[in-house]
Amino acid sequence: TMSPPASNPLPEPIADFFTANHVLSLATVSGGMPWSASCFYAFDAQSSALVMLSSEKTRHGQAMLEHACVAGTIAGQPTSVLQIRGIQFFAEACRLEDDEKDAAFDFYCLRHPIGRVMRGSVWRLALLEVKFTDNSRIFGNKTLWRRYDAEE
Repeated sequence: TMSPPASNPLPEPIADFFTANHVLSLATVSGGMPWSASCFYAFDAQSSALVMLSSEKTRHGQAMLEHACVAGTIAGQPTSVLQIRGIQFFAEACRLEDDEKDAAFDFYCLRHPIGRVMRGSVWRLALLEVKFTDNSRIFGNKTLWRRYDAEE
């Protein structure tokens, strides 16, 4: 495993949605100013984390070095409110180094083989909070998850 398992595993519908998708919209803040970027990711179910490649020279890479707290969304392009299925998340970003970086890079490239020819840092977004909305089941159906339970 690349990082310790979450004490509180993700519910299956959330894990399935992360697995079924591969692009996230990342929201960062640097110098008090917001910025967002779309990034490919690989979902690590065991550690409830997303792995992504991106240069630390990008605007969002610089922002993640400055502030580890990031947020994001994963969604399709529905044509009806009844088709809305998507995730909103809050996570802690960490640029990986050494063995941890190598393992995460290999993991990412299993999902996205093109990663082998890309240059960039390897990041782990450790999910802290996730809200999954799935109107395809029941309108307004939401599943909430937090890495740490309130009593911890």
